[in-house]
Amino acid sequence: MHLFAAIAVHPADKIALKETQYQVTYGDLPMAISMRARQLGDYRRVAMMMNNSIEWVLWDLAALFSGIALVPLPPFFTKEQREHALQSSGCEAIITPEGIIPLPYSVIEIPQSTAKITFTSGTTGTPKGVCLSQDAMENVAHSIVTVLGKDMAGTHMCVLPLSVLLENVAGVYATLIAGGTVHLQQLESFGENYTNLHSVMLDSKATSAILVPEILRILMAQVVELGPLPTLKYIAVGGSKVSPDLIKGARILGLPVFEGYGLSECASVISLNSPEHDHIGTAGIILPHITCHIKDGEIIIQNTGFLGYVGEEAPSFIVTGDLGHIDAEGFLNITGRKKNILITSYGRNVSPEWVEAELLAQPEIAQAVVYGDAQPHLSAYIVPTSQHADIPTALARVNAYLPDYAQIKEFQPTPPFSPKDGTLTGTGRPRRSLIFQLYQKENAHDII
Repeated sequence: MHLFAAIAVHPADKIALKETQYQVTYGDLPMAISMRARQLGDYRRVAMMMNNSIEWVLWDLAALFSGIALVPLPPFFTKEQREHALQSSGCEAIITPEGIIPLPYSVIEIPQSTAKITFTSGTTGTPKGVCLSQDAMENVAHSIVTVLGKDMAGTHMCVLPLSVLLENVAGVYATLIAGGTVHLQQLESFGENYTNLHSVMLDSKATSAILVPEILRILMAQVVELGPLPTLKYIAVGGSKVSPDLIKGARILGLPVFEGYGLSECASVISLNSPEHDHIGTAGIILPHITCHIKDGEIIIQNTGFLGYVGEEAPSFIVTGDLGHIDAEGFLNITGRKKNILITSYGRNVSPEWVEAELLAQPEIAQAVVYGDAQPHLSAYIVPTSQHADIPTALARVNAYLPDYAQIKEFQPTPPFSPKDGTLTGTGRPRRSLIFQLYQKENAHDII
């Protein structure tokens, strides 16, 4: 059953969307969606820049209901990245807390059935827009409900930004299909670095949430200090590498954590562990609507609704760039990545070559290798141009115009990289694995 059909059959008095002082029942939801759909009028493509709220969800559903392509803007984008997203996708207007504001951009051609254009964190500073159909997103949400069961739907607490596809589809859409309640909080209400996450979860009696590894670590520390969260039944964790020890530690604390795996091109989730099918250290079982195979060690997904990047045609198969295998029990195992893309523990994707190019533009820096996979922030091994080079000042200049997730927070001075010691290839490319083995983080200099 698709999203709007599911909404129509849930009990009218059941709460669908809830904030601290405001709620919308399933019975009131269709009228709230229709009212906003009328306000969208004849627009064909609109962006949205709002905090997590009931209004965000209602405008999102109104655009989906009206067949208008929506471009959600992540809060971690820089001004330049937002402008790039608006212009490259041809948005005619933007939905803000102040209302719908017309934009001067010309509408460009995109696939006719595009329901959402999602821009990820931008591995090279200018992120690509992923065009997705309504079917693609609904299939993921429906598969999640099938795997977990409708009984799992209670109160889902939205912790990640709604502009992140994982929260939007796997959190909101799946909960509404299952007949649960989506609890929404402005992101600031969690406190700086999620210091209030435990109290918000406790007060809302949340039964499910989606977290990235770094936020899970924060919650675990709060559980140790403040006590258990007894209402939680399911916490999905993904967006970055997840240590099996992290999941084991969380479960010892009573947190029902399960790892999953996904891509924006697949409308978020591809596989997940569940209480019924669970193997710590794997990314779980492939969702029922997805066909996955391994070619030369790389995970390949048959296209299930990815309509292509803005300005590009859709492929028949989605080449994930991730290496892995499916074991005899059907669990997907991720063993590495084909490319050098780093994924921080906050789930932000970053190309190290992008940041390295910015570092090498500084006169104080001769060579640089950026690292930080599965870490909360990026760090760099840096070869100064001289013994008197002011590296902190150079990094401050670079960080001033990089988005926060791509900024260098720590650095470690190193001797020059060279083909002679094997740290460079014959063509001058860094041999990252060897560099990481040779130089450890113990002597890193803090920039924060």
